[in-house]
Amino acid sequence: MDFRYGGVIMDVINAEQAKVAEAAGAVAIMALERVPSDIRAAGGVARMADPRIIEEVQNAVSIPVMAKVRIGHISEARVLEAMGVDYIDESEVLTPADEEFHLLKSDYSVPFVCGARNLGEAARRLGEGAKMLRTKGEPGTGNIVEAVRHLRMVNAQVNKVIHMSNDELMVEARDLGAPYEVLLAIREAKRLPVVNYAAGGVATPADAALMMELGADGVFVGSGIFKSDSPEKFARAIVLATGDFRNYALIGELSKDIGTPMKGLEIGKLVQSELMAGRGV
Repeated sequence: MDFRYGGVIMDVINAEQAKVAEAAGAVAIMALERVPSDIRAAGGVARMADPRIIEEVQNAVSIPVMAKVRIGHISEARVLEAMGVDYIDESEVLTPADEEFHLLKSDYSVPFVCGARNLGEAARRLGEGAKMLRTKGEPGTGNIVEAVRHLRMVNAQVNKVIHMSNDELMVEARDLGAPYEVLLAIREAKRLPVVNYAAGGVATPADAALMMELGADGVFVGSGIFKSDSPEKFARAIVLATGDFRNYALIGELSKDIGTPMKGLEIGKLVQSELMAGRGV
């Protein structure tokens, strides 16, 4: 399953929100028990969503449904595989189950999406069998700065790999902790060999357009929609801005009278224990 260029994937916590997302033009839905901002506020251990929520969302929409599992949690992943979800997100948003090992995603019949802050992380997840990537950003903050940092980093490192000789590539694989064969595939494709969506902090139509401008293939939007004043308006505006990201007049119009975005968090004021993006390197 390949998600089209310029698509938007939205986090939802129930069937009603799933219907809003589908009506707005989302290409897929991420079924969660809590959106990232609520996970951050609640603290404690964040686990796979209640299967009933996932099942209700699956029954409510016709577009693909994704769900998150904790990093390294084999059993949660097998449960979602048995439920027939369309994609599994091995996600740093949830509390990691394993601090050393990620899932061997090639062992599963369902495809996986994984987060990455740089090419080393991206290549390791691809080596494990991930079929889609996303920037990690800093989820649940409504602050786009980390997603920008991660996408710029990945793209700069990809561009460097494209121009390397075989011996240079071998050294780069060592330095990045990346599988050599994955870097070869990147050099051959002249880009990441899978779709890479931006995530973490998208809260406005202009945020979504910015990530596309910087080279993302699409965007994930979590708290930014359903923590805004008008989720239906924000959802549709972000879909349209993502699909036509250089139509600046349109983005300006889309940004008018859609209500107040979610309240954002300053990344620098978060304590280390509150940061999610660094999990699962």
